[in-house]
Amino acid sequence: MLVEAQALEKEGKIQEALDKYRDAYELNDGPSVQIELAFAQARAGLHLPCARHIQDLFAFWSARDFALHTLDEVRSVHAYCKKHVGTIVPRVNIPGVRITVDGNHVTDWPFHEELFVEPGKHIVKANASGYWQNQTDVEVKAGEHKTLDIAMQQKVHSQYVAFPAPTQIHFNINANLSTGSKSDQPTWPRNLMVASGIGMGLGAGALALGLVLRSDEAGGQSSGVWTGVAAGGGVLAGISLAGLIIGLANRPDPPPPNVIIQPQIAKDGGGVQVSGAIP
Repeated sequence: MLVEAQALEKEGKIQEALDKYRDAYELNDGPSVQIELAFAQARAGLHLPCARHIQDLFAFWSARDFALHTLDEVRSVHAYCKKHVGTIVPRVNIPGVRITVDGNHVTDWPFHEELFVEPGKHIVKANASGYWQNQTDVEVKAGEHKTLDIAMQQKVHSQYVAFPAPTQIHFNINANLSTGSKSDQPTWPRNLMVASGIGMGLGAGALALGLVLRSDEAGGQSSGVWTGVAAGGGVLAGISLAGLIIGLANRPDPPPPNVIIQPQIAKDGGGVQVSGAIP
């Protein structure tokens, strides 16, 4: 079928040849057929479809798939077609946007960063679920490369509820925040820490006393007694220090404040009641 299309093109039957190229592409949409269709469209002055077809070739195929044409040749034809069309590059702030140009859905975006259009004025619309539609009027010249920034804005719904009331409505805010009952049980091992503090003081005193009197009785019979006192004081101080550390490590964080806000709206007024406890 490609041979028939090429023969018709040589005979000057351009439209019939293009129809044959399209029929061949519908039967086989591989790169070898698509590139022949694009080249035929370029020779016929159909620059926009030519640019789009070669764009697809660059995106989805490699250079080795262009069996009958070199990569430089393909790039040259693509550059020639782009000089006769406009190029729009959309930049959108969210993914999943559906873009239409003059009402036609652009299926090759975002797979291709560039959108090829005929030179002139165009209406570009962007739609996404949960966002307001964005519409931009764009004018692009032949060979022009224009970046289009599209900022999608999320839909925010609000509703106003009116109550029958006099011309003035008075609102009162009452707050009652307490620090909790003083009789509440502590949330940490207080007895352990108190005992540890007392033990640490006694142990440190015994250690110091034993060391001082031991030095005074050096060589005497009482020296061994005061050594034992110093050793016992050191052990007591060490145990008390361990108890103090354990008490501090097991002290839980105080609970967060508990605040309850209750709106109160009546026919002739309204208010907000705030109550809670701060530990």
